[in-house]
Amino acid sequence: MADIVSPPKDNDPDREGIILLEDDGRKHLWDNPANVKRFLKGFFIICVLLFLLDGLFLAHLVHKHLSFESDTFPLEGWLGFFSIYGFIACALIVLLAKQLRKVVMRSEDYYDK
Repeated sequence: MADIVSPPKDNDPDREGIILLEDDGRKHLWDNPANVKRFLKGFFIICVLLFLLDGLFLAHLVHKHLSFESDTFPLEGWLGFFSIYGFIACALIVLLAKQLRKVVMRSEDYYDK
């Protein structure tokens, strides 16, 4: 367990308003790696179930609305199209954010100057 860190006693204006909370020693939900694994397992099970439920639309048991005009975007009728589309869009957002970080990132001492 980590030692309790007491705040500095000086009157440093850069540290004004910073509050260090003491460790209460209690275990919280996400401190246990088993809970994180359970959450991820449940998350992926739900993702797979939703992907398989998309197959109901292909079996024409449930009507899936395609674009308002026929043959405008026929790919949306494919099994798992929206799952794959969402994953690719999210992955592209992450990749673009990594590149954007290089543009907007400041040096560590930017505010100290």
